[in-house]
Amino acid sequence: MPVRADAVAAAVNDVAQVLAAHGDPLDLAHRLVHHCQDLLRADSVGLLLDDGTGSLHLLAASSSETRVVELYQLQQDEGPCLDAYRSGRTVDVTSRAALRERWPRFAVLAEREGISSVHTVPLLVGGRVVGALNLFRREEGGFEAVERDVAQAMASFGAVGITQLEHVAESSRVRAQLQEALDSRVLLEQAKGVLAERHGVHPDDAFARLRGEARASRRRLRDVAQEVVDRLGAGDDTPAPV
Repeated sequence: MPVRADAVAAAVNDVAQVLAAHGDPLDLAHRLVHHCQDLLRADSVGLLLDDGTGSLHLLAASSSETRVVELYQLQQDEGPCLDAYRSGRTVDVTSRAALRERWPRFAVLAEREGISSVHTVPLLVGGRVVGALNLFRREEGGFEAVERDVAQAMASFGAVGITQLEHVAESSRVRAQLQEALDSRVLLEQAKGVLAERHGVHPDDAFARLRGEARASRRRLRDVAQEVVDRLGAGDDTPAPV
């Protein structure tokens, strides 16, 4: 199915709402990866961000399985996100054989998770690479030209979000916001685990509950996650907030 212009416009508008409100970078990242997954027929998507010291950290992933793949790249210091981040160039690998040839250690886990091709776009701000957007597919073959263009546009839009934060606050405050977002991701994983265990649901369903509660109560995702960890993690039998 070709990329629809109205779907792209709706995705951009959704992300723009976070930027207009100078909102939560974690929320922006999660919206971005899920829109990219829907728009570009990607089976999974991950977004990694420079923490300001030259090290990449996972900020958002479309599923728990994607999170494992992304973290494995960082642990092994090998994979498409690192190549795109270090070179500042798009990485496009279209077959399992090419994955094995280019990143032999990463390819072992990628194949185990059913990944056959990857398209990775660096996030650029003023000529500086600040992260990478990974698009994974289970089928072999390259992304079409229009899909590559949309991936680039969405990655650039994500980078614009970081640029906007830099205009709104001093650079030290921006680094603190980004670090908070990275820390929030750890807290979010804890909350997902607690909810998944307590309610017997998949971690992705637990995340959907967290996100739904945050939107319904107009609170930050981090604050809802903290409440879940504090109440359920401590064994409190009071009904959970989500």
